[in-house]
Order: sequence, then C-alpha cells, then structure tokens
Amino acid sequence: MNEAIKPKAICGRPVHSFFTGKDKYLRLQKHCISDITPPISENESTFILVTDGGGTITINGVTFPLKRGSFVWLQSYHTFTIKAESVQPLKLSVCVYDYPLSSFLTFHEPAPDTVDAIIDAPPLISLEGNRLEKIEGLFDEFEEEDSCFDPGSSLIKVAILGQFANFFIHHSLKQHRPDSPPMRPLGWKAALYISAHFAEDITAQGVASHFGSTAAALNRELRTISGYSFSQFLNRVRVNIASIALLYDGMSLSYVAAHSGFPSDVAFYRIFKKYMGMTPIEYRKLLLNEGHGVYRGMIMNTTLMEVLNYSYSSYSEPVDIKETSKKLFISESVIRDLVYENFSSHYKDLAMLTRIRHAEALLLTTDLPIVDIAVNVGFNCSRSFTRTFKRIYGMAPSEYRERNRGGKNQNGKEK
Repeated sequence: MNEAIKPKAICGRPVHSFFTGKDKYLRLQKHCISDITPPISENESTFILVTDGGGTITINGVTFPLKRGSFVWLQSYHTFTIKAESVQPLKLSVCVYDYPLSSFLTFHEPAPDTVDAIIDAPPLISLEGNRLEKIEGLFDEFEEEDSCFDPGSSLIKVAILGQFANFFIHHSLKQHRPDSPPMRPLGWKAALYISAHFAEDITAQGVASHFGSTAAALNRELRTISGYSFSQFLNRVRVNIASIALLYDGMSLSYVAAHSGFPSDVAFYRIFKKYMGMTPIEYRKLLLNEGHGVYRGMIMNTTLMEVLNYSYSSYSEPVDIKETSKKLFISESVIRDLVYENFSSHYKDLAMLTRIRHAEALLLTTDLPIVDIAVNVGFNCSRSFTRTFKRIYGMAPSEYRERNRGGKNQNGKEK
C-alpha cells in the first residue's frame, strides 16, 4: 500500500488579482520574483513562461521546479506560490485572460481522452530547443500586438492563446498514461475531481469516499492547499463555469444555473453575486458591452471562432473564403455574414490584416528581404505586399523597418 503523499501547506489566505486586473487581459506582463509570492488564487487562466532564473512553484500542495523554459498553465482551481531559489531572480512572462475565453479555447466539445489527459498531466512542462524557440516566438509576437488594441490585434492574440492551449493539450496527450496515473495528495485529486463533476450533486462525504477518505480529512486537505473548504471550492468552480455560459446570450439564466450545477436559480444569483460582486445579468452586460478595451465579440459564436482560428493558422497560404468554406464545411454566406456582423469588414480584408500583422513582426525582428517576407505571409509577389502594407500603414515596408529599427543589416545591405 502506497503511503499518502503529504501536501505542502499554503501560508495565509490566498490573494486575488496578483496577475489580473481589468487592464491586464490580453496584455503581456513581465514580472521579476526575487523572494516568494503570497498564495495566489485567480479566477482567470494564466500562462507563465520562465525566461531566466530558477526556483519553484507549488500548485495545490505539489511543488515543481522552475527554470528557463518552464511553461506553466494555471486554471482557476489552482492555488499556487512562486519562490525564487537562486541569487538571480525569477523572470517571468505572463499572459492572463478571462476564464470564459480560456475554457472556450480549451474545453469546447473536447474528446474524453483530452479532458482526462489535461486533468492527469502536470500544469508545467519544460521546454528546450525548437519547442522553446516556438513558444518564445509566440510570446514575442503577443507582445508586438500590445501597441494596438483593436479587433485585428485582439484576434491575433486570441489565436496565439489558442496555440498555447493546443501545445499544452498535445503535450498532455503524449504524456497521458491511464494505466499509471501520477501519485498526488488527496487535495490535488479532489480539486480536479470537483472541477470535472461540478454539475453533479456531489458532497464532501461522497468525494471523500471516492478517494477512500473522510469528509473531515477532505476539508482539511482542501483548506491546506487552497484556503477553501469543500463547499467554497465547489462554488468557485460553479461560478466560473457559469461565467462561461453567460457569454452565450441565447442561454437563459435558468439554463445557466442548471448547467453550472446550482440547485436553484435563487442559489445561483446569491452565490454568483457573492463571488463576482455583481449579479449574473450585470456580469453578462459588462462582459458583452464593455470589456475594458479587449475585443470580445469574437468569442460569442462557435462558428466564427473556427473561422478566425483557421484564418490565423493559414495566414502564410493563399486562403480565400471559398477554401475556408470547403475546409470547415461552413457555407460562404454564413462566413461572410458572421465576419461582417462582428467586424464590419469582409473576410478577405480580415485575412489580409492577419498577414500584414505577421509581416510587421518579421520586419521588426528579422533581416529577411522584403520579397521573402512577402512570400512568408502569403503574398504572391512583393509588389502586392508593398501596396497592401502601404495602404494600411501609410508607408512602404522598407520605410517602416528603417523608421523602427534602422535600414541596414550586419552586411550593410538594404533590409
């Protein structure tokens, strides 16, 4: 019989909004940790890339080492502490986005093995070589878009987040071993179990029995790793699930309440307001109409999300609306109407903007000749690329590059 794994206790009540805030969604943050953070429990989803230094991160009572290349994906059911353990501080690149978008990107109609893999896999992977270069490049590209806060820029950022999520899911599936799940403390396993069975009529005793323990031991373990009792932890999960469903304006509040596992509409309103500081109606109105500068209309429609992700991932190919329609099995008229309704633009213009955004990053970060950049971002020739770039930025690509980083490369040739 295996000896029970003892979790590492958090020190004090978890804090919120350490990495989050209304002006931090879809923005790249850079942090320098020289000591230890307080216990952190966010309602949002967070990607963290360690760019320098060493240390540890304790997540739900389990400690993982951190070093350059450590890539962490944290969810709302994680309580974590980051500690620097070297003379050199930990340097982190952090991307936070609201939980509804996180869940939409990750868990929209997932395959059962995908969910199991994500639940079983550690929320941290170590990257080296080409894989690290790929993720670092995506973080750099994300940061490039911080200078703009328009629908086109937000579109690219959301697509990058989707690539982060897909990267993690792919890695988790490769590491998933159903016949030999990793040994974890009771609190860790219970937190994930609650997150997967929130819609059921679960109780502390029932969950504890599932793991061969008692309700008292379960509550003690959950408080040790997260600062929350069983009922508090379950309510936080249900509120976050409800916040996802509230994105869809076609769903009634009664349906959202039932879908999220609340026993009644009254309980849903009361608990939601307690945790979110506003009623479900007020939250939906705020999310859809304001968004604090983050363009959110794009995540309201599943079909539109598929179209946008395909457009982004195929930016280097000459993809048009006909090809997109054929690939996604969506009619051209539906694509045309969705794009125009949400962006007041045509599909070809949206695809073109995506290509130009990528070209801008290449102009500023590489010494590639203009003709090579044109081909890399899907143009047939440099002439059409230059004409399109000039229409959007008011100057030729070469002039844009010279103004922002100088006009000569190391060989003295024109960039």
